[in-house]
Amino acid sequence: MTTTDYAQLKAARELLTRIPLPLDVEPGETPGTPYTVTHDGTAEHGTATARTLLAAMARQLDDYILPRSASVDNPLTIVVGGSTGAGKSTLVNTLLGEPLTQSGAIRPTTRHPVLLHRAEDEAALSPERFLPTLPRTRTSGMNAGSQALPGLDPKIARALIPITTSALPQGIALIDAPDIDSISEENRTLAKELLSAADLWLFVTTANRYADAVPWELLHEAAARSIAIAVVLNRVPEGDEEAIENDLRRMLDEAGIHAVLIHTVTEQPRDESGMLAPVSLAPLTLWIRELGADAPARAAIARQTLAGAVETLAGNLQVLAAEQARQQAAHQSLATIAAEEYEDALTTIDGALSDGSLLRGEVLSRWHDFVGTGDFFRSLDSTIGRLRDRVGSALRGQPAAAQKVEDALESGIHAVVLDAAARASENTRTRWRASRAGRSLLARLDAPQAASAAPEKNAGANGEAKGNEAKGEVQSAEDIFSAAVAEQIRLWQGSVLEMIREEGADKRKRARFLSLGVNATAVMLMVAAFSLTGGITGIEAGIAGGSGVVGTKLLESVFGEDAVRRMATRARTDLLERMADLLTEHAQPFTAVLEETDPQADAEDIHRAAEQVHAIAAEMSAQSQTTQSQAAAHTNGTVAR
Repeated sequence: MTTTDYAQLKAARELLTRIPLPLDVEPGETPGTPYTVTHDGTAEHGTATARTLLAAMARQLDDYILPRSASVDNPLTIVVGGSTGAGKSTLVNTLLGEPLTQSGAIRPTTRHPVLLHRAEDEAALSPERFLPTLPRTRTSGMNAGSQALPGLDPKIARALIPITTSALPQGIALIDAPDIDSISEENRTLAKELLSAADLWLFVTTANRYADAVPWELLHEAAARSIAIAVVLNRVPEGDEEAIENDLRRMLDEAGIHAVLIHTVTEQPRDESGMLAPVSLAPLTLWIRELGADAPARAAIARQTLAGAVETLAGNLQVLAAEQARQQAAHQSLATIAAEEYEDALTTIDGALSDGSLLRGEVLSRWHDFVGTGDFFRSLDSTIGRLRDRVGSALRGQPAAAQKVEDALESGIHAVVLDAAARASENTRTRWRASRAGRSLLARLDAPQAASAAPEKNAGANGEAKGNEAKGEVQSAEDIFSAAVAEQIRLWQGSVLEMIREEGADKRKRARFLSLGVNATAVMLMVAAFSLTGGITGIEAGIAGGSGVVGTKLLESVFGEDAVRRMATRARTDLLERMADLLTEHAQPFTAVLEETDPQADAEDIHRAAEQVHAIAAEMSAQSQTTQSQAAAHTNGTVAR
């Protein structure tokens, strides 16, 4: 493998860290369905399956693909796996000539995997270079028949127990794995992880269990990634060896599994150390010794399995690319929903500021109180100068009336904004609930609220009073938002006042607007901001425009028509911008949860990585075939000599 190929595999591993798959997406919600194809051609759908696949891919890259890619010459790892009670540990102990791993009738027998190897291979099998995700632990007391034999102690956490032995040839490492169908889920998971990190799987089964479904599922998975498989058919009744072995060979052929070795062991008693007669395993022992002495043959097996693992990785990356595309589509859809609802909220506020609805009810009443009605309106046909003087004289005497108009405007705007924000939030939630992805986001969104409410709910009677006091001190999100809206409206009103002062800096204008009063002039400009619009027609024009025309005319007499329109537009724009900022703040919980669940890696990047890994696998497969041919030639040459 070239340095570039290894770097691409490392890049694929890094890419997996940027595929969190945070959303629960139904297969039919968005185009592109993630699937893992099983041996019978069926497919398992859904995000949960993709997450499990993602975790398995990361583990296999860490435990097998990357370490093995870095050094194909490291010891060949043979994982001894099989069903409960198949006799795996007994087989291993017999192969080694001494009881080094726990066997017996108690289930599960092997609770922890045992790594057996020669002392010369210890460095190559260190945690830095082999199974780095599985911690090591040492154990003492390995006498035959001792309960301290490794693999049994329940006090030992999930770990790999390394043991050196001279019984194995250099270049070969054996792992006695937990049962693949153990009653312990942790054992089953660990067994599958170890099989994924094996160069060769030594499958141990019995005459009664060789057709069981669980081991065959794993055999099919092993065949799919071209792992080398050897089979030991154990506990076969004497006289039935040929018939049972032939049936097993038939099943293997039908599954497309080509075992490198099939060895049958007849039913027989064990000796006082719990081991079989060595002669019963002589062909298997010889095969392992020959493999240890044949470096090209070991390399050929390692390359074959590695190429299959990398090819499987490429296919699984395509699966993740499809799932990531669905994640991105679902995430974008949810983000669009939130954006649309809050854009609609701003449009609603804008409409309320334009259609005259704010200049009715309480605001209209207070405005009439402020400027007067009846004869006052009929006097509009008199000169504007006399009107300004007359109104100015009246307004200077009633500053409280101006404040009431401001208060009414604040109250009206406040109500419009709160209602628009509440509708945006509820509509976003309603639309999100329509999809599984949206529901998963809402669960994230509401989790902190539920957690903060739990202490209050669980408080005892003694703490009830204090809890109520605390409730009074802690404001809800709605209260905080309401206060923020009120504050921004008041700041806006202050900015209008400041605008009046800036525009009236000219001495002539200053004298005119002072004749009306600064606050009164500011109130007129606020009303003008909502009445000077082209969007008011019909009855609304009569209400809004008619109410504001008096103030507008007076303002124009002070500042001029263009200046008034400019100031009104500026005031209205400023208010809208402030309200837009408030809506952005109100939408923050939705925005935050969307940021937390950003799919990160692009589906197209994953697809390209899959294609690159596939190319590496094809090259490795070609090299593997070449190595196998060379190994066969080497073996034939050795036999001929």
